[in-house]
Amino acid sequence: MRDAELLTEGIEAQKQLYQKLRNRIAEAIRARSLLPMWFVTVLGPVAPTRKTEDWLEAATSLLAYRITYDITNQVLALGGEPDDDDPGRDQWRQELTEALRHW
Repeated sequence: MRDAELLTEGIEAQKQLYQKLRNRIAEAIRARSLLPMWFVTVLGPVAPTRKTEDWLEAATSLLAYRITYDITNQVLALGGEPDDDDPGRDQWRQELTEALRHW
């Protein structure tokens, strides 16, 4: 039973983090803040007028990935190739790579 509770707590924490990240990205766009080079390179300087929700989802997931794996590269959005052998990270990176191709 405790495993289920931990899983539920983890899912809720992820939802909260993603909502905070989405809000922060939206605020930066509204304020016309200067966005980092790694962000602009893959997502552009502003949200598109079409598929804005998809764009925001990709931006949020990218920011969550950078935070999760402590990516500090100022040019490459996903950083360099990971040194560790983490299947979850590899899958997330592949999903992001595919999602970012659309922008």
